[in-house]
Amino acid sequence: MTAVMDNLNCIKNLMQLMCCDGTIHAAEKSFLSRAATELGVQVDDWNGLLKEVRKDSVPLYPVQNRNKAVATLKSLIVMSKADGRVNPKEKTLAVQFAKSIGVNKSEWKQILKDIDLENLFQSFSKTAGTIITIRDDFDKLNDFLQVAAENGASTKTVGLQEFLAAANSGETVVCFHAAEDKDVTVTRCQMLLEKCGGNLVCVLTRFQGHQVKYLLEIGLGKCIIEPAYTRDISDLFNL
Repeated sequence: MTAVMDNLNCIKNLMQLMCCDGTIHAAEKSFLSRAATELGVQVDDWNGLLKEVRKDSVPLYPVQNRNKAVATLKSLIVMSKADGRVNPKEKTLAVQFAKSIGVNKSEWKQILKDIDLENLFQSFSKTAGTIITIRDDFDKLNDFLQVAAENGASTKTVGLQEFLAAANSGETVVCFHAAEDKDVTVTRCQMLLEKCGGNLVCVLTRFQGHQVKYLLEIGLGKCIIEPAYTRDISDLFNL
C-alpha cells in the first residue's frame, strides 16, 4: 500500500508544481500524463484530482521510500523545465521538497547531474519479483515485508512444513529466519536448500551473526542481518 501511495503522491506533487505559477502548459500536461502511465497510476478523473490537489492545504505530499522520494525530486526538476523556463515558484517548490527529504547541497548537485529522462521513473515502476518468507522464528516479519513491498517485491508468507510440502518454488526467492539454536538453523537451511537450491536467503539478528559461517559452509549463498534495508531486497534478485 505504501508503494501505491508513493506513486500517487508523486503525481500530486507534480500537479502542485504544474499549478504553482498560475499557468498550466501543454508540455507540463504531457509530462504529467507520461509520469502517470509509467508509474501505473490510473486517474479516471483528472479534473477531479486537480481540484482535490488545489483544495488541499498541504504544499507537498510525502513520499515515504527514500529512493522514490529522490526520483520524485528529479521529476519535479524535469517538469519545472518542461515549458522552457523555470519559474521562481517552481524552483522554490522543488527546493522545499528536497529539504523535506533531507537532501544536502552536494547531493542536490549530484541529483542534477544524474537526471536521466529515459529512466526517470525506473525506481517507481520496476517490480523486483516475488519473495516467499518462512514465518518460523521470524519475529520482525512485518518490518521485513514492508521493506520488500516498498521495493516493489510481491510477498507470500508460509510455515516451514507447508512450504516443504508444496510444489517447487522455481525461481522465487525464499527467505527464512535463523533459530536461536545453531543446529536447528543449519537443519532448516539444509531442508530448504534441497527444496529450492540457490534462491535461498537466511535472515538473522545481529546476535545470531556467529551462525553465518555454518550456513555458508553448507552452501547457503546469502544472509541478511536485521534490520533489512532497500538495498538488501534489491540484492535478493541478483543471486
